[in-house]
Amino acid sequence: MINGKNIQLRLIQQKDLFLLYEKINDPGLRGDHLPAMLISEVQLQEMFVKTGFCNEESTRLLIVDLQDNLLGTMHFFKANTYSDAVELSFLIFSTLHRNKGYAAEAVTLICHYLFSHRRLNRIQLSMAVSNEGSRRVAEKCGFKLEGIARGSLFLAGKDVDMHIYSLLRDEWAKTANKEMM
Repeated sequence: MINGKNIQLRLIQQKDLFLLYEKINDPGLRGDHLPAMLISEVQLQEMFVKTGFCNEESTRLLIVDLQDNLLGTMHFFKANTYSDAVELSFLIFSTLHRNKGYAAEAVTLICHYLFSHRRLNRIQLSMAVSNEGSRRVAEKCGFKLEGIARGSLFLAGKDVDMHIYSLLRDEWAKTANKEMM
């Protein structure tokens, strides 16, 4: 478990599967900036049994409040085959929990964890250019805009552009040292 001030990041447990199944299959909770996703209960259970949503290539964590109520998910995975970069994906399910700093705290926590415990130099975020909430999270957490991947996401029946943000180890180290002072 990775503990923060207002949230925790923790591995998914068997007891979480039913609620997670409901949340990830509700297109309304995914918002306007993520593609719709449907996954069967059997598929979800099989993925959990096979890896617990945690292996060398990919780890999915829950974002929970301090009372262990489900707020959303954090996912990190190898960004591409030729580098050691990791990409993050996050989602706060309820609009009632958005714009409260939970996503920024989750991104900060996972960046500290990854840079402290893994040999990697880069963490990146990709988001639809229309996703202002994720853009604010990226910038608040010290990520730098690198550019636009044109037409790289199929969303709501059309191809849309994505912003690519990154945070490098030395940039994180400067921020981490300031937080310790």
